[in-house]
Amino acid sequence: MDLNNFKAKIDSGNLSGCYIFTGEEDYLKKYYLSVLRSACISDDAFSAFNHIVFDGGDINFAELLEAVKSPPMFERYKLIEWRYGSFNKLTDHEMEVFLSILQIVSEGDYAVLAFIVGEGEIDIGTPKKPSKLVKSIDGKANILNFEKQSDAQLLAWLKKHFDKEEVTVTRETLEALLFRSGHTMSVLANEVDKLAYMLKSRGESTLTRAHVDECASSTVECDTFALSNAVLNRDKRGAYLALEEMKMERSDPIMIMGMLGKVYSELASVVFLVADGVSQADIETTLKMNPYKLQKYMSAAKKYPPERISKIVNELARVDTEAKYGGIMGYSAIDIFVAKCI
Repeated sequence: MDLNNFKAKIDSGNLSGCYIFTGEEDYLKKYYLSVLRSACISDDAFSAFNHIVFDGGDINFAELLEAVKSPPMFERYKLIEWRYGSFNKLTDHEMEVFLSILQIVSEGDYAVLAFIVGEGEIDIGTPKKPSKLVKSIDGKANILNFEKQSDAQLLAWLKKHFDKEEVTVTRETLEALLFRSGHTMSVLANEVDKLAYMLKSRGESTLTRAHVDECASSTVECDTFALSNAVLNRDKRGAYLALEEMKMERSDPIMIMGMLGKVYSELASVVFLVADGVSQADIETTLKMNPYKLQKYMSAAKKYPPERISKIVNELARVDTEAKYGGIMGYSAIDIFVAKCI
């Protein structure tokens, strides 16, 4: 089932059946389960009888069967949820029981059975090659798979939410928010609320990059921003200051080396594409890089000639190899690398 069909089913009011909410994006799974819940339960006074919730990886089909068989009280529908059960653990017998429950649900007109499934806890296969489970329940259950959203989808979603808060935003500001706070929708939803509240408390209505830098929470990747920014600007002093702060926070040297490797690898790609005369728009398409991030790399490319970036990447590989075989490692290796390469 695709999202449009789900929305049409909600609008029609014909809700009985089984729904399985799965995929990487937890926020969307929870959101559309809440949409289904609101459509099913109209009177909170009887929710104790008409909204049954189970939790846990091991699905108890005996309890599910009992809940499905008993009719709703003073409501058209009875919603039975199982949160974060694992379909990958089902035995052949449990699968048979599950199919029999789906048959009972389909024969009635009141039971709404909903599963919210953690990432990796159900194998749905692919559209061209569905899994054995999907083939078994085809026509008996509605599967909604919520994949990670693209940058374009997240930018549109963020714009919609800020519009609802009557906060003016630009694409550049939203890209900066994605770069700083990551791509997890549940995190971003909290950031929207926090930033909107901050602006309203100050009597402001326009979100800027300065506001994002001041208030938005940062991801682990963005926590290394000061060091990566120093790398891109060839700012040796800034790099050492960032390293001192990371040392005080006891950041893992392996993580820092990994970040340096990623920054220089991405920068090398940009440098060589620029040297080949590729346009910024084509580089963005080729590397699938956030435009806000790419702009910084394009500026940095002017400071790193191709031969220079090649030597740095080779030096990183050498440092990594030596560390694995008993050479200089930890913060000392990083300090030496910064001294030689920035």
